[in-house]
Amino acid sequence: MDLFDRSLLEHLAVDDLLNSTIQKFNDDLHKSVLHARPLKSDDYGYLDLLRQLTKVGSVGKYEFQKKFSRMAACPETYFILVLEDESTGVVIASATLLVEQKFIHDCSKRGHIEDVIVDSAYRGKGLGRFLVEALVRIGRHVGCYKITLDCHDDKVGFYRKSGFQLQNNMMYIRFDGHEQSKSSV
Repeated sequence: MDLFDRSLLEHLAVDDLLNSTIQKFNDDLHKSVLHARPLKSDDYGYLDLLRQLTKVGSVGKYEFQKKFSRMAACPETYFILVLEDESTGVVIASATLLVEQKFIHDCSKRGHIEDVIVDSAYRGKGLGRFLVEALVRIGRHVGCYKITLDCHDDKVGFYRKSGFQLQNNMMYIRFDGHEQSKSSV
């Protein structure tokens, strides 16, 4: 089961965007057969990729399936786009677009990009930028009036290349046991 309708990717010419990204890199990326698709309910190995980004915890297959089902029950809300290397069957890159329903802007929608990750063996080949640009296409298509993301300072230049602008004053409260600095409390 796909998390979202894969025909959306065809409609938005995401494969063409991926092919143009691959053509820019004349190295071993051509030996891989990369395919962009929605996250599937049997993509439990996707969690291994996320572990290269952040702490995942001990999520079993049952918990993965349960969370996937909850996300799938909210149509046009969760767009987790993955890149699979079909020669190995492994998900090697991923990014998420979360679409929030709003009352403002004539009951519009706001997108938020999260969890952009490319496997360490595939980095530096434009795949992260491809994922971000594909999610921007999806967000525009589903009616988002804007798309935002949070990133570390060293990633600002990367996201600027995809058209994002820096805006300050992001604030947060954490509930997962990670300490906050006293200046943020």
